Order: sequence, then structure tokens, then C-alpha cells
Amino acid sequence: MDEAVIAVTGAAAGIGAAIAHRLATEGAIVAVGDLNLPGAEQVADAIGTAGGTAVARLVDVSIESAVKDFLHATAEAYGKLDGLVNNAADVSAATIGADTDAVTTPDHVWQRALAVNLTGSLYAIRHAVPLMLERGRGSIVNIASEAAFRGEPTRMAYAVSKAGQVALSRNTASRWGRQGIRSNVIAPGLIATDAIQRNLTEETRNEILAASASSRLGEPDDIAALTAHLLSGDGAFGSTEESASPDTRVPLAGPGTLFPDPTRSSGTRIQMHDPVIVIPASSHAASSWSSNPRS
Repeated sequence: MDEAVIAVTGAAAGIGAAIAHRLATEGAIVAVGDLNLPGAEQVADAIGTAGGTAVARLVDVSIESAVKDFLHATAEAYGKLDGLVNNAADVSAATIGADTDAVTTPDHVWQRALAVNLTGSLYAIRHAVPLMLERGRGSIVNIASEAAFRGEPTRMAYAVSKAGQVALSRNTASRWGRQGIRSNVIAPGLIATDAIQRNLTEETRNEILAASASSRLGEPDDIAALTAHLLSGDGAFGSTEESASPDTRVPLAGPGTLFPDPTRSSGTRIQMHDPVIVIPASSHAASSWSSNPRS
């Protein structure tokens, strides 16, 4: 991934920051985009201190012109755009806290969730793809959520927006795959970001682990590692891929390969160039506990 230019949205903290750091460690030049510019600058500075290359840029993904400016400024500064990570999402208390169900969720909460979580990804893909097509290749990773695949009594707008990201990624892969553009999805369950750790009681942690196929909680670095793989040459034969929780059941058509153990729910199924489900160990209790699973 040496000197690949990759733009990451929602990269000032949590999973996005971990992704930015991992990509820089792999040798990429990272555009750290976020509505929180001071936070993005801290991430970019830390990458620079560690010997990597990164630039912080202010971007509100709900505004198309801002997304276009972010991506074009990145491409102009470094002469190309090789990758895009759509990680930005509104998981604020004001939005997630009022996101309940189809009857009671206020219109403004529904509209805000779609504007940031889904339409922001649309804007980014809309303006990244032409830049990638100029070079005949590119890779896009959308950070969705297991909420896209689970039926929950709350977080309705959030789940809809994340399901939309999955469909958007599949369309992108289908439309431009033969022109060298790959599009993949990662759908994490509960990830132990700093924000989650601050609010997670020992009792709740134990309950989650007891219901999990893993001996530990997922961490931002886990998502960052998978993202780096999908963006790198090692992931060049897969599109679209989705990572979900072990109890998620998404039917696949056509042949596939199961490993390491097809009898275990924590195995991984790979189906190159067709919709793929990558299923790591993750807690199926996460969604019922957390109102802010990502940041």
C-alpha cells in the first residue's frame, strides 16, 4: 500500500482514527476527514510523529459540495485517489437517543441519520469513482453495522441507513467492478472504542462476552486491519464483501469457500466477485446494549 492515497471520513476518533493509523502504518498517504477538525488534526499529527503521511481536512458529509471539495483537494494534493473509506456516521446522543421505531422516531432524526450515514456515503462514492476511473482502479470500503442485518426494536433509522450502505456498495461493485473499482462493506457489532469503554460496566461486559463467540470484545484495530486488507492488493479479488456478527444469517448464491471451520458460526465465507459474507466472532448482544456502537 506504499504511497496509496486514501481518504477516510469520520476519522477523528474511534474506528475511523484506528483505520487512518493502520493505513498510514501500511505506507498509505491518508486524508483524515471529519466534522471535528481539531480531532482530525490530532490524528494526522500523531500519524506524522510516527513517521507516516497524513493531512487533516474539514468535511461535513451531509453536504455534497463539502464532500466533493474534500476528495478533489486530496487528489489534487497528491496527484491521485486510490481508496475511500466511508466511516462517518451520526451516532450522537441527540440522534441515536431519539431513534426508536417507525411510529415514534421524529422526522428530523430520520432525515439526519440518512443524510450522514447513507447520503454522505453516496456523495463520497459519486465524487471518488470518477477520480479512481482516471487511473483505472480504486477501492472503496463502507463501514456499516450489524444493525443492517438484525431486527431490533430500536435504532430504526440507523439500521435503515446502514442497510442502505450495503445496497449502495453492491451497486457500486456491480456497476464499476469491471473497470477496476472494488467496493466492500464491513458491518461491525459492538466495538470497544474509548467512548464505549467509558460507559461499559463490568457487569455488561461480562454479559456480552458470555453471549459471544469470542473471548474478548472487538477493538477498533480489528476493524482497521480488515479495512486495510480490503484496500490493499491482498484484497484485490473480492467485491462486495460484508463483515457481520456470527448470528447474522444472510443467504448467498453460488459456490463459496468456508474457512477455517465450516461448522462454526465464526467461520468465514468467501465468494469472490459476488456478494460475500465475512463473519468474524462478535457479540450478538451488542445491539441490545449499545446505543452508540461505533465511536
